[in-house]
Amino acid sequence: MRFCLEVWGTDYKKIKETCILAEKLGYYGFYYGEALAPIDLDCWTVISSLIALTNKIKLGPVITYLYPQYRNIALLAKQAATFQEISNGRLEFRTGAGATPQYAVQWWHPYGIDYPKESVRVSMLREGVEVLNSLWNQHEEDNDATSSKYPSIHYNGKFFRISGASPFILNTGAKFTKAKIPITISAKKSLMLRLAAKFADIWEASYLSPHEFEILNLEYERINQEMNNEVNKTNMLTDRTRTGTTKSIEIDVIIADSDSELEYKKKLFTMERGPSSHSQILKHGLIGTPEKVAERVKEYTDTGINQFLLAFHEPFDLRALELFADAVKGI
Repeated sequence: MRFCLEVWGTDYKKIKETCILAEKLGYYGFYYGEALAPIDLDCWTVISSLIALTNKIKLGPVITYLYPQYRNIALLAKQAATFQEISNGRLEFRTGAGATPQYAVQWWHPYGIDYPKESVRVSMLREGVEVLNSLWNQHEEDNDATSSKYPSIHYNGKFFRISGASPFILNTGAKFTKAKIPITISAKKSLMLRLAAKFADIWEASYLSPHEFEILNLEYERINQEMNNEVNKTNMLTDRTRTGTTKSIEIDVIIADSDSELEYKKKLFTMERGPSSHSQILKHGLIGTPEKVAERVKEYTDTGINQFLLAFHEPFDLRALELFADAVKGI
């Protein structure tokens, strides 16, 4: 079972201390928010700085955006390939179509970036992942590793274009050492579930109860089976084997030693997020003392989940990280 942290904020000292402790406690991943807004530092600079301070914990963005107005796709591909090489294969590349305009416009409009409607964002994501896979050349076995010549890449999409570029395969002497970059795709709606089924190594859903995830998982598996049947009928080669995909849930966490401390933390959360958040977090969160949280985690794992992306109420509450790590030992 994998337990990962979702972290945000601008205090680099706390970010660094939290990441180092997370690795010590056995957390699988440490993922930092990406935003132009002042709630975060620059994501890729921060996670790159953590490579030399850690040894095994996975690193990556909470979500990185594939919007042409925001960042050149080839530059992002090279940044990711370089990160994967320097970190010895510890990058988790996490992406999705983004939040609803109700929430997201405020993050992009002040910086002169138009936030597209949902159908456009989904199309951008599909093209972007196709380009990234091409530039990372994830089928190295098709090439002669001793050759300096690789097929040039051409891609003529609506949003992204590549005209004769070389793949970003990093070479150490005569041996290629770059590990495959795993892709996480966040998805809950039908079109996004199809993208996740086709391209994702990790499929992630956000803020669902165990019962809600169980229902969504049935739909995801139905789409998987449908796509496998299509492949079998046409004998097409696929980009990935659509079996054994890791299934992840993004979820809020409030954990405390005592009931009185727990109530205090819940009140703080409600004050920060608004009254409507109280019932939602009780339904969709890991809330309670360590024993209760462990029981709740088991409810989720019974639905087929094998990874948790944990958004602690206070991401730098080191005691809470320790309590949670102790609570889920052996799960």
